[in-house]
Amino acid sequence: MIRWIKILLCVVLIGICMGLISALFLAMLDTVTSLRETHGWLFWTLPLLGVVTASVYHRFGKGSLAGNNLIIESMQQEETFVPERMGVLAFLFTGLSHLAGASVGREGTAVQMGGVLGHKIAALGKQTGIEKKMLIFAGVSAGFSSVFGTPLAGAFFGMELYAVGKLHYKFAIPCLLASFTADIVTKLCGISHARYAIGVQDSFHLRLLLAVLAASVLFGLIARFFAILVHAVKRLYAAWLPNIYLRALVSALVLLAVLLLTRGVPYGGLSTWMIDAGFQGQTHWYDPVLKFILTILSLGAGFQGGEATPLFDIGAATGGYLAQLLRVSPALLAALGYVCVFGNAANVPLTTIVMGLELFGLAPLPYFIIAAVIGYYVTGHHSIYAAQVIARPKYRA
Repeated sequence: MIRWIKILLCVVLIGICMGLISALFLAMLDTVTSLRETHGWLFWTLPLLGVVTASVYHRFGKGSLAGNNLIIESMQQEETFVPERMGVLAFLFTGLSHLAGASVGREGTAVQMGGVLGHKIAALGKQTGIEKKMLIFAGVSAGFSSVFGTPLAGAFFGMELYAVGKLHYKFAIPCLLASFTADIVTKLCGISHARYAIGVQDSFHLRLLLAVLAASVLFGLIARFFAILVHAVKRLYAAWLPNIYLRALVSALVLLAVLLLTRGVPYGGLSTWMIDAGFQGQTHWYDPVLKFILTILSLGAGFQGGEATPLFDIGAATGGYLAQLLRVSPALLAALGYVCVFGNAANVPLTTIVMGLELFGLAPLPYFIIAAVIGYYVTGHHSIYAAQVIARPKYRA
């Protein structure tokens, strides 16, 4: 009994610490985003930041550049070394990436900080084996929950992330406790999370169902190609430019050139305006395309942050535009795209459904289930997280 009380106290400590860290992190992102929007010249610092990021991670990172994949490996294998500095570096360089206008998110940083925190508290409490894993899973859940304000989805994300087709129910209590604690602490610090109203929905009819089915397939394809291309771009840069400093400079210059040539400055950073536009049915076909390209190039160049928010943008903008073509509720398809493109790319279908439920209520739940399941299979075994293992194949020959 004393052993389990100790573990639960460690889990609560993770939630409290992660909530405080996320509050500071989100406040920092708001500040640097405001600075970038009022000082457009900051985009010109992308090449310099790219070289500095590569240099610092190469000299001092000790494998930190692996990011979320290193956290996932530590969830799979206890002996995986996770440097404590990874969380600090992710925090700082995500802020700088957003300041310079790279098209990155924030979930990657939150997961890294949560995973590092789980490792640290496990070491302080001398936890090993399954107890250590439990704290790492709890840290990941706390990170996701506190950054997005979705505690239930955060708990499922922690249990679902490490492998495709498997959910760690045995870690449910620690993940739920850490997730809800972190969310409460973040909100007590005055942080509010964006919410998007789905409004009055169309009554059920055949055209609506066909639109949802078509959108579900499209969201799965977007996630599939995003996962393929983000890894392909990284491999190409590594093969063509073995020198890390030259690679960082050239890849950042390519990103800057595309930003300027496409007038893509509004698509830098979090670009959450795309989500609002998607829900209102005011997006154009090129909005998700540009965000897709710029995010691939930003992540391929090594800028820190994550994929979730850009994929929220891409999904909502795609759903809003598709709804205009199919003459159905833009808010419904935008909401489906918002949660499903990221959920598909991360291979976390239950997280996708639960996030839809948390954000948009019970009424559209059947559509979220349809979209999550179809997208899960359309995405195949591709993932934005290369370290994910396939516990249960999605389909057999």
